[in-house]
Amino acid sequence: MDHFQRIYDSEAGTYHRMVATEDTHGELAERLEQLTAAASTIVDIGTGTGRLAIELCGHGKRVHGVDVATAMLDVAATKLTNCLGDWALSVGDARKLPIDDDWADAAVAGWVFGHFTERWPDSWHNELNQAIAEMNRVVKPGGIEVVIDTLGTAVDQPAAPSTALGGYHARLEAMGFKRTVLRTDYRFETVAESIELLDWFFGLGDWARDHNDPLVPEFTGWWERRNPIN
Repeated sequence: MDHFQRIYDSEAGTYHRMVATEDTHGELAERLEQLTAAASTIVDIGTGTGRLAIELCGHGKRVHGVDVATAMLDVAATKLTNCLGDWALSVGDARKLPIDDDWADAAVAGWVFGHFTERWPDSWHNELNQAIAEMNRVVKPGGIEVVIDTLGTAVDQPAAPSTALGGYHARLEAMGFKRTVLRTDYRFETVAESIELLDWFFGLGDWARDHNDPLVPEFTGWWERRNPIN
């Protein structure tokens, strides 16, 4: 976990440079656009550098992004400056969101809850339950709840990259989240950039060297349900 935390705390600009090349086929963007058609106020949990918030706000929606890493939020603020919609950013934990009850029509948690399995390998179920309870609290009854997480980078078929993440995905589905598999390939400017950034973040530089291709396959899971609290 120290590897990712270091990146989030001190290398946010490079992180955004990498994620900006993701979703070359637009499948994730299409799902986000569908979400904005049904929701005017959206909480982006673990917003990071604004990867999702930029697209959500770009459709003229009101977005409130929350993250524990101030360096990531600083980058997000610069990227959201000319957004069509309204936006706000707050420092906060996914398990204790600085958002009022029933504020949002929808909430999205992108690539955040999976880190619980690394940080708290023996108690991640409890941390996940708390985070989902917070999602339930801030989303209006019947509103949309979305969890986005990895199903593998530089792979041929979608699958959880670890046993722990597989258990986490199964837990989401037991809680009523329905999974959709998206293809979210990276398309880097050059092979050299793909080697640099894949090695830096994922430790997959050898894959990039062997394939010599700036297009890197990736699968992403989109888990969605309606807030069951009435």
